[in-house]
Amino acid sequence: MGVIATAVVVVALDVVVWFAAHDRTPAAVARPGGADVVAVIDASSGKVVDNVPVGRSPTLIASGFGGAWVLNKGEGTLTHIDEATRHVVATVPLDLAASDLTVGVGGVWLVGRARRGVPQPLESAELERIDPHTDRINRRVQTQTGAFVMAAGGNALWSTGLLPGRVRGAARSDPLTGAVRNVDIEIYGDLIAADDQAAYWVGSSASRVARVSTRTGLLTGSLPLASDRSLAAGRVPPNPTGVVLGGGALWISAVDGTVLRLDPQLRGIVASIPACENALALTYGEGAVWVACGNGTVVRVDPKTDQAGPPIHVGGLPRGIAAGGGAVWVTLN
Repeated sequence: MGVIATAVVVVALDVVVWFAAHDRTPAAVARPGGADVVAVIDASSGKVVDNVPVGRSPTLIASGFGGAWVLNKGEGTLTHIDEATRHVVATVPLDLAASDLTVGVGGVWLVGRARRGVPQPLESAELERIDPHTDRINRRVQTQTGAFVMAAGGNALWSTGLLPGRVRGAARSDPLTGAVRNVDIEIYGDLIAADDQAAYWVGSSASRVARVSTRTGLLTGSLPLASDRSLAAGRVPPNPTGVVLGGGALWISAVDGTVLRLDPQLRGIVASIPACENALALTYGEGAVWVACGNGTVVRVDPKTDQAGPPIHVGGLPRGIAAGGGAVWVTLN
């Protein structure tokens, strides 16, 4: 799943990093904590079972192809963690100033601007695919859409960026031919999720979500995240921080700690679930929604009951979250 959250002021934490150095079985319980690590939560027990040191200032993380993939913003690298052993397989230097990553359509994709030592046009952006078996770049797609967030679905990559003429917009990129086609979503969506049926853009400032068919590339629906009645009553609309698909629903986290459950056809908001005081990001996997919170915790939301569980303390500021391989993976700063 490829997701950018609202900007957060990160206060450096003077915390000793503890991790289970001798026993890395799922039954082991690790002491939470640290910066520049990935906390590993056993999805069944809800316990932190490991802390994996990665690169400097890890932010985004994705799960797929038997691994967890970590974007280390502070040093411009990608860390590949084996989900079975929880060992670092490789740390890959990136030739992009990457702003997002996603897993799908044949590999691990990164989007950003090339590091060429000279200023790049705002609309210039590249998509690069890492082969999950060799940890090498095996595909590059040039765009003129200024793409900086993206998602994979329906054998394509869906992005938002800055189009020529400095017009904000959305695009579909073909990973095989490199062809890029603009998509009219009628909003500026800075959060994206996709599957084989549809791609969704969420506008964090407009508090609105748009749905596009991955088959036709056409807009099929749009939904405000705040009703006219609630706005008239003076209620502040939600400020989205993350979006993910799973369990037959579209899930959106908000700054106030609420998780919204939406019908995937955008027929309405099914539930509004209080999860924590400040939701920074969320993911779906291992049968649940997992929310990374600004108070150093992760909360599990049961999609069967729409109820949030008790907080899981991870001992650092979560920046990204992914689920897969029986675990939940959380980048800590």
